[in-house]
Formats: sequence, C-alpha cells, structure tokens
Amino acid sequence: MGVATFLMKIIIFTQSTTGPRKPKKLPMKLKTFIIGLLVLSLTGCVKVWDRLDELKPLEAYAVENLNIQDKNAMDAQITLIDGRTVDTKIVGQKNIFYGILTETSITQHIPIYNNTGKKEYIYYPLVKEMRIKDYKGDTRIFVNRGPKSVSLQELFYDGKIKWFREYYKNSYDGSVQTTDHFVNGSQEINIGLLNSTKNKLKELTASKPELAQMIDSLSRFDRETVTAVLKEYEK
Repeated sequence: MGVATFLMKIIIFTQSTTGPRKPKKLPMKLKTFIIGLLVLSLTGCVKVWDRLDELKPLEAYAVENLNIQDKNAMDAQITLIDGRTVDTKIVGQKNIFYGILTETSITQHIPIYNNTGKKEYIYYPLVKEMRIKDYKGDTRIFVNRGPKSVSLQELFYDGKIKWFREYYKNSYDGSVQTTDHFVNGSQEINIGLLNSTKNKLKELTASKPELAQMIDSLSRFDRETVTAVLKEYEK
C-alpha cells in the first residue's frame, strides 16, 4: 500500500459514520500533519523529517555546500530546537499574480535543499526560529511558539507586547488567511477575520487609556500603524 493510499484510508475511516452515530474527528494538529504528508506524497517521492536524528549532518544543508539553480530558492538561517544553526536555501511558492511569497508553503513543512540538490521537508516542531530573505528581498523571522501552535508564526514586533502572525489556508478555496496574536505578559489577544482590530487594540493597551484616541484616529490597521501604537505603548 502506498503512502498516499494509507493516509487517505486513515482520513476516510476517521470521518466515516454509520446510522445516527456522529463522524469521528481527528485532532486538528494530527489532521493537519496527515493532510500535509498526503499532499507531499502526491507530488513525488519526498523526505519529511519530524525527528532531529533523521536529519543529515547540518553541513549537508549549509549554503556553501549547495549548488542550486532554482530561481525560487531563498536564503534562510534555520535554528533547530537543539540550538544548532545553519545558513541554507529553502524554496517557497509564489503568488501567481503578485510574485510574492505564499507563507503557508514554508510554515509547516519547510522545503530545504541538501547537498545533492534534492529537496527535503523539515516538520516545523523541529525548528526554533527561521530567518529568510523573501522574494521582495525583505528579511522575515518565523518562530516556533510551542506545542499549542500548528505552524511557525511570523514575528512582527518584539517589545513589551509581542506580535505574531499565523498563516493558514482557507479550507474551501485554499487562499491564505491570517490570525494575529498579541502577547502582553500572560495576556494574549487574537485578531482574526471576525474581530474588530480597533476594539482589540484598545483592550490590549487598556493600561494606557490615553492611547484610545490614537487608535480611534487610525484609518487603516496595517503593520506600520499597529507597530506605531505598540511603540507608543512602551513609552
């Protein structure tokens, strides 16, 4: 039985039902992992590593030992959960209309090149931090926030309040969706599609009520304007 067939049988079995019984559901984290492996298995023979001892020596991924012609390869520095770091090359998917990085292509299964020119995939729990230079030339940082996370999250701001962005695919059309996580000590506030950014920012900065006027005056809530609020909070 092939890998794809085996994974499909698992998904079908856990979602099957007889009579009035409700379908069995896989835990979201396990379902995400299985679907990811299924996609990879259908696109060819690939290696997906989910244990550190499965990886080759880091020299095999080091940029000085690579000869990569892929125009979609990006410079990356990956720090593993055991503290080891390697400068390497990874490859992501480009948005077909805008030529920018599709973040979901690198936040769960990280496509990394080895010294034979082959791609391998590192499962995100093995990665502590990943710094990349994306297709626009911007340096970006993705971090592992621990067992409650289902992928690497992009670090947008690192101050008294930390701002992380989580990327995931819409289950209907595959478009990239985001949830913003703001962490202020033990307090965490999440902002998704159905939340009011303005109200959530006021809640987040409630200890400085004078910021409410600044937040109310904003006509848009993007990385620049929200970062300005977070910096003002630190004064």
